[in-house]
Amino acid sequence: MVDVSGLPVLDVHAHPFLNKGAVSADQFTDLTSFGTGFGGSTGGSQAYMEQGGFAFTPEMSDEFQRTKRSTLYFTRMVNDLATFLGTPSEIEAVLNERNAQVAVDYRGYVERLWGDAGLESVVFDFGVPLPMLDIDEVSAELPIEVVPIYRIEPLIAELLKQDLSWAEFKDAYDTAISEGLSSGRYKGVKSIIAYRTGLDVSPLSRTPDQGFQALDAIKRGLGGGSMKKLRDHLLCRAIELCMEYDVPMQIHTGMGDVEVNLVMCRPAYLMELLRFPAYRGCRVLLVHTGYPYHREAAYMANVLPRVYLDVSEGIPFASSAAWEIYEGTMAMAPINKICYGSDGYQVPEIMFTSAKLGKQALQDTLNGLVTRGMLNEAEAQRAAAGILADNARELYKLV
Repeated sequence: MVDVSGLPVLDVHAHPFLNKGAVSADQFTDLTSFGTGFGGSTGGSQAYMEQGGFAFTPEMSDEFQRTKRSTLYFTRMVNDLATFLGTPSEIEAVLNERNAQVAVDYRGYVERLWGDAGLESVVFDFGVPLPMLDIDEVSAELPIEVVPIYRIEPLIAELLKQDLSWAEFKDAYDTAISEGLSSGRYKGVKSIIAYRTGLDVSPLSRTPDQGFQALDAIKRGLGGGSMKKLRDHLLCRAIELCMEYDVPMQIHTGMGDVEVNLVMCRPAYLMELLRFPAYRGCRVLLVHTGYPYHREAAYMANVLPRVYLDVSEGIPFASSAAWEIYEGTMAMAPINKICYGSDGYQVPEIMFTSAKLGKQALQDTLNGLVTRGMLNEAEAQRAAAGILADNARELYKLV
């Protein structure tokens, strides 16, 4: 039978964080819950409700806390932590021991926590939180290999604040990304255009005239989809830069927090762009494997030779769907194109429980495939090693 317990894990998609110190039960719930972990006006937060003119009363706060803690994901995380820490499966008991260990030696606590799950390396999207965290400071706190990637949206937002001509805008955009990649500081690029204007990006957006026209229209206060035209062009340019520097391009697909355009985030909307002849050489990772549209992403990874998937966010936040995510993606996607990820953020416990769940579901799924004669045991064991770490190491040239 397949045994993944001793295999190392490379988390191909997460967000950096610094030590939060001791946290209360309410704070921990907010920090770890899907869609609210980054604070601000995300769904279920105080700011989100107050923007609608609703008073965030203690009763409402209690209601939201109970709701967040009633998810399978959160319950599983508390249970995983209780087992690791040797406490009852109650959030207060777990956090008392967690906070005590963090106070003594945060880095040591994270090393033991992640070591229990086999987590050894993380690809971090440094575009969230904002302002961006310092790579060296994050690396110093974490006992693992930190692999940074460059998100284009904060750069676009910053450039739009300046009164730049198109030539200046384009040069500043290209220079910032090129310097990040050529220095070796960043190992890839990422876009969350699905959150902004959707994934229906025409490859014809690559023409510089579209960028020029769009920026001019934005500066003159015109509509006509000018912001979408600009973002579509800049995504095309980012893909071109990824090919120039031979690094992967991550594109958010599928579910996200309350701001995501859930209709236009389907991976299938990227087909026209990614099969365009000029972009066929770019290695593109479909972040979150498009969940809940993961079967579309699996098909794309099959027919488009340089499209890859990661299972982050669905694992761990869709909890018991982890088994179906692996089944659905492996049904059609080449196994060497599937990468494990978590989309963890804010505190190390999310990535811990995600790795535990990811390993359990993967082992069960592969053993089921062996039982049904789809793989032999040796093939299944190699598949486990690949999905948990080796595929991402090859994709990001970390071997």
